[in-house]
Amino acid sequence: MKRRRFQKGSLQLRRRGKAKKWVVLYYDDAGHRRYHTLGVGSLTKTRAQELRDEFMRTVNGSDEPETGRLRPVLLREFVDQKFLPFQRGKWKKSTRGTSENRISHHIVKGLGDTALRDFSLTMLQGFLESKAASSLSFSVVDHLRWDLSAIFEMAVAEKVIATNPATRLYTPKYAPRGETRAMTVQEVNMALGAVELREQILLHMAIFSGFRPGEMLALQRRHVSADATVVKVEQRVYRGDIADPKTEPSKREVAIPPRTAELLLEWMNTAIEPDPNAYLFAGEKGRPVWRDTLLYDHIRPKLEPHGLGWVNFQVMRATHASIGHRLKLDPKVTADQRGHGVGVAIEEYTKTSVKDRAAAAKKLEQEVLGKPKVVRMPRRKAS
Repeated sequence: MKRRRFQKGSLQLRRRGKAKKWVVLYYDDAGHRRYHTLGVGSLTKTRAQELRDEFMRTVNGSDEPETGRLRPVLLREFVDQKFLPFQRGKWKKSTRGTSENRISHHIVKGLGDTALRDFSLTMLQGFLESKAASSLSFSVVDHLRWDLSAIFEMAVAEKVIATNPATRLYTPKYAPRGETRAMTVQEVNMALGAVELREQILLHMAIFSGFRPGEMLALQRRHVSADATVVKVEQRVYRGDIADPKTEPSKREVAIPPRTAELLLEWMNTAIEPDPNAYLFAGEKGRPVWRDTLLYDHIRPKLEPHGLGWVNFQVMRATHASIGHRLKLDPKVTADQRGHGVGVAIEEYTKTSVKDRAAAAKKLEQEVLGKPKVVRMPRRKAS
């Protein structure tokens, strides 16, 4: 069957004799240019657009067009020409890059040549099962589930299909879950002693104040208070581009502890230009250093000899949450430092040790059963 793109239709106001009429131009299944009259020119443009959209739904394969006249819309057509252009209007650049790559590589590549109306719940669930079985992480498979639901939800809204077959999808339990480790106090001290001053400051800020890497690398002099005890997060950097912070709570003032503030001031006084717009961690051209360059060229080579080659910026934020939890710091306070909600702080970032769990289990047991009685044996009298 001949391939046909998903069409929007060209709305035009044309003169027919002495009268003007709204028409829509489109292509039929043979590739010939056609037009359809929508109504008189006195119609408002908004109403004409509504009539255009209603007519084009039949052209694109919905509302039961004439049997055999047009083939139904393929998933790849709908994704490329409708779904992705719409989503790009609201996605941040970082989200757009990862989401488009994931949708194109997995969904379009695997399901793209199937008509939207031919999908079923069991077919889509089988697709997720196959992805989980191929050792894709739980997080990736879960994102694919969300992507499918969003694609078919939009197809229903556009009246390309009547119902959404993806509403009851679930992420297979056996999809492997990645576990982010947290550093111990000893490992933190070892890491801080292994790296150079610039990287040491970055580790200090990530571990003791909870910064994201893109937030630190986008910092300028104007964001730092005179004594370096408060830093304002107003922007972030992603692949060399300055953008808004990741979420609304990410726009915040971060408290910097004393010893970290001393290092930061030393760095600013000796290595940073006095210009308020100078970046704190810039490369030779004055632009922010890339995160991966710092991690793979400057941090990990220093940590690997100490058995800490697994440490990354996510580990540092998990360490901030985990040590704070162990010290019984207010979870709301530490979550605000990191710029996200308390639920994310507990579920995603806070890591507990078996020693912590043993202490908690012992405390709970003693609360119910009471502390064990200590029976002291009487001293024997010397003979």
